[in-house]
Formats: sequence, C-alpha cells, structure tokens
Amino acid sequence: MPGVLVLALLAAEVVAGGQAAAATGGHGGDQLLPLVPRGAGQAGSCTRNRRWCVLLDEPDEGGAVRPVVSAGGAVRAAPPPPAEEPSTEESYAVWPALVTLRDGGFLAGVQVRTGTSYSGGGGSATELRIFHVSSDGTVAAEPSLSVPLQGSLMIRACFSERDMQRRRGACHDEYGFSARIGLAPGAAASLPILTYTTEAWTFPRGVSRSADSTRMPPLRPGDLVRHRDPACSFTRRFRFNAAAAAYRPDTALPECSDYTVP
Repeated sequence: MPGVLVLALLAAEVVAGGQAAAATGGHGGDQLLPLVPRGAGQAGSCTRNRRWCVLLDEPDEGGAVRPVVSAGGAVRAAPPPPAEEPSTEESYAVWPALVTLRDGGFLAGVQVRTGTSYSGGGGSATELRIFHVSSDGTVAAEPSLSVPLQGSLMIRACFSERDMQRRRGACHDEYGFSARIGLAPGAAASLPILTYTTEAWTFPRGVSRSADSTRMPPLRPGDLVRHRDPACSFTRRFRFNAAAAAYRPDTALPECSDYTVP
C-alpha cells in the first residue's frame, strides 16, 4: 500500500428524509451503494443521500495507513497535496461504490491507476483495492481484494504510406479491459460474496501483444472490428477466506496481463 495516501471513511450529515438506495442488494442487509463526488473544493465521494462519504487522506506522521471513521455530520476539507510528487506515474481515486455490511462495517475501495507512454502509443491500468472497515472503525492492514479494474493500451503505429495501406488506416493495435464488482445473492458466513465480471477486447481483430502485427498479412475490411476475447471476458464469485483474511475466487483467474499491464 503506498505511503502517500490512506483510505478514510466518514459519516456525513444525513439529508432530511433521505434514504440510502442500493444499486445492488445483498443477503442479510449488505448493500452496494453508488458514490458521487462531493463537489468542488470537497474531497471524496458520498452516497446520494450524503449519509456516508469515502475519501483519500494523508497518513499520520508515523506513516501508518489507517482509515478515519467519523459519525454524525463530520466534515473534512480536502487533504493537502503530498510534499513530493511520486516518482511513478500513479494516481489514486475513491472507488465510486461502498458496500455497507449488516454488522455495521463497510467494504470501501481505492482505485490505483498507473500510466505508461512510449514512442507510438501508451497505456494505462487501474487496480481496485477493497478494504474491510469494521463497525468500530478498524481497517484491515491489507486489502481484502485486489483485482484489475480497467486497462487501455495502444501500441505500434504507421510509419509509412505502405503501413497505412496495409493497416487500412487502423494504425494502432488497441487493447481494452473493464471490470465491475457486484454482490452475489446467497448467505455468507462473514463478508458478502462478491461477483467480478470482466470484458476484454482487441482491435483490429487478430492482433496479439506476443506477436508483431507488422508481420501480419494486410488487414481486410472485416478485420476492422473489436474482437471480444472470451478467455479474459468472464465472471467469478469471490468468497472471503477468514484464514487468509482475503477474498478468493471460486475458480482461478486466467492470465490477462496483455490487457491489465500497460
């Protein structure tokens, strides 16, 4: 976990008459609630009725990464920027969802985005790190779940008129990946069962990061389509493993680093 940011969860004032509306319902009162930005000059994102807000904050002087849980109308200003910019191209954002648990705890997440640029293209990838926040405000030292959430990559380019003709103007090989988290129906011993659904595609059809597309035959009109990768487009269920203090999938995840590593 990077030392420049800490996940903070706080309770903001409840809007009069507002009720939390679940985007997805879970068993026994667990709910997945969408979050929206708090507004200009305010850090973090909140449920639509502004009962709960999640933000990213600075660690304490000892460097400990801890959540801050405040109840009943707490208001927090945007944290100051880090004293030094990180050397890596990383940025952090609140996961725009919050799981409220039947025992009063939460699952809240941080989106960690990395970017890479190079001659002829570039790419980015986002990892989601979900933390368990207990009802007394204690957060697990490590994420309960870390999974790829988004990937986007453009590589290679046309360097001549011949390249343009062979590629029919589609000069870049493109790779895309997206994923979403949901709550699965059914009882769970402790934390709710999570679903993880992904979609991966390439453009044009037939390209691969393990092969040099410049050596492929010239593209045909039918190749200028997004091709869904069935191996990296899947759904898994994650159950919390108390012994490991982490979520584990019902079936091993496939190798999809072509889409999730820029």
